[in-house]
Amino acid sequence: MPTPHDDQALGKPLRSKQKRSAVFIVIVASIAVHVLAGLGLAAVKIIEVLQPEPEFEAPPVVATKPPPPPPPPPPTKRAQRSLPRPQPLAARNPQNMSVPAIEISNSDLSIGGGRGFGGGLGSLGGAVADSIRITSFGFDRAMEGTLEGTLYDFKKNATGEPIKRSWNMSDFKQVIERFQPIVRDFSRTFNISQINRKFYKADKNLYGSYFIIPWGQASIAPKSFGVEGVIAPTLIGAHYVGSFKPTETGRFRFFGRADDALIVRINGTVVLDGSVTLGKGSYSNWRQGGIAKRHDEAQGRRSYFNLPPYFHGMTGDWFTLTEGQSTSMDVFIAEVPGGDFGAYLLIEKDGAPGLKIFSTRPLSDQDKHFLRKLHPDSAQFID
Repeated sequence: MPTPHDDQALGKPLRSKQKRSAVFIVIVASIAVHVLAGLGLAAVKIIEVLQPEPEFEAPPVVATKPPPPPPPPPPTKRAQRSLPRPQPLAARNPQNMSVPAIEISNSDLSIGGGRGFGGGLGSLGGAVADSIRITSFGFDRAMEGTLEGTLYDFKKNATGEPIKRSWNMSDFKQVIERFQPIVRDFSRTFNISQINRKFYKADKNLYGSYFIIPWGQASIAPKSFGVEGVIAPTLIGAHYVGSFKPTETGRFRFFGRADDALIVRINGTVVLDGSVTLGKGSYSNWRQGGIAKRHDEAQGRRSYFNLPPYFHGMTGDWFTLTEGQSTSMDVFIAEVPGGDFGAYLLIEKDGAPGLKIFSTRPLSDQDKHFLRKLHPDSAQFID
């Protein structure tokens, strides 16, 4: 017999089937939503990665004008060092120069052992010397009014090689006669370039303002010029050249002597040749006048600074100087053939009594002290 129809029983499978369809749709939709969401996020990320990074443009640099430098300080008046006074003719001028003390070695006064003139006096090329050494042949630094001295060796040529000439030093007369033409040739014009081409000279110069060299060993010359052992003290000569400004106007004449050669020239003219010569000839064309010779005889043929009495002093020619006017001067002293040597140069003013030590600059207290210790004869010629 057929089973009767039950609506309730028939609806259960149908509803169950519908439920499953709905759940399936929800799941599929959820999956689709999640997939779409994932794809969207992935697309956004890809876009972010592929999109170029933004470039940030720095703001333009604006050139700024540097601030002006601070104004310079107001000018101040610099204290200027005054130059020494114009140089004098002789030591007659009692004015003293302000200089530090000269240290003199008592063991060897003739070469001025020790250092002196502590500063502010000497100058070379505008530089102030820290110290100045004094010798009988001059200072080791130039000062205003000093004469530049060069020591020559007449036995050697300009390169220092011995001159091929036979000198018999034991024949004093022969040596002098052979040396005379050399000096005469030089003293005619005092041509420095000529003598420099012919003969050897010391590298070091000295600068003289006075010439007092007591009679003694000739080795003092190369020792003073720093060439001891290089230049033997035979057939040597020192030439001084320069200019000075007298502080007096008037007529003057020199008095001096040397063993062996002393020649003095003022403004191009030889005014004294106080050299010692034997036999024929002389070292220059100068000859002492009769009046000057009689004057020396009347004075007793005076000799000073240990020079032997037969090497008495000689009076030179009168010459005129003007205060403040630059005056050129040459002094040449030499030793032939060797052994003992000495020289001195004094000055006399017309109308004024007595002789004075000649100097191209004022004698300071230190100079006077040096000269007095150098030889006692100096005291009577210093004010």
